Amino acid sequence: MAKLNAVHWRRIAVFVLSLLPFIWILQAIVRVQMGEWDLLGPEPGKAIVWFTGSWAFNFLLITLAVTPLTRLAGQRWLMTHRRMLGLFAFFYVTVHLLSYFMFLLEWRWQELAAETVKRPYLLVGMLAWLMLIPLAITSTRGWQRQLGRRWKRLHQLAYAIGVLAALHYLMQIRSSWLEPGLYAFLTFALLVARVRFQRVFTPHEKILKK
Repeated sequence: MAKLNAVHWRRIAVFVLSLLPFIWILQAIVRVQMGEWDLLGPEPGKAIVWFTGSWAFNFLLITLAVTPLTRLAGQRWLMTHRRMLGLFAFFYVTVHLLSYFMFLLEWRWQELAAETVKRPYLLVGMLAWLMLIPLAITSTRGWQRQLGRRWKRLHQLAYAIGVLAALHYLMQIRSSWLEPGLYAFLTFALLVARVRFQRVFTPHEKILKK
């Protein structure tokens, strides 16, 4: 019972902490609308899109790091929270996409094709989001049991998503390579580590994995 309670409270803590960036940007948007024009800088729309994109990438990296950290540190309890972290990665990617449509494109759908041609990184980012959708839908234990071995193959899309996210960021470089390069390096390192620590899970471990 004590162990179950510990897992329960950890899940609440992970959920609340994961929601904090969204709460922060939401209150910032409200404050800007109420007259604090300089709160998000001279271009608040771009700041919102950048903020949500950064946290989408952060959660993607955190999710990719769970397996290597579990193997290196021997902390199997991390695996019980990977599904939630992955869903938050999808949540922030979706918020990032909606922020772009709302604050930069301003719902002018007729301009989307021209913008995509002008900025190819939009297509790369959209592809990463589309690939995340089936992973989010099939993240439950029910889908895991139903798909069997196909579930594991499907969720290997996480590797391609990581590459696309890094490419999406690198293609937007206008001046400094430092931050995009760091994100790309971390993505590469985590993907290599995941491949390195890949192994055959027992049925019980598979349930814990997601």
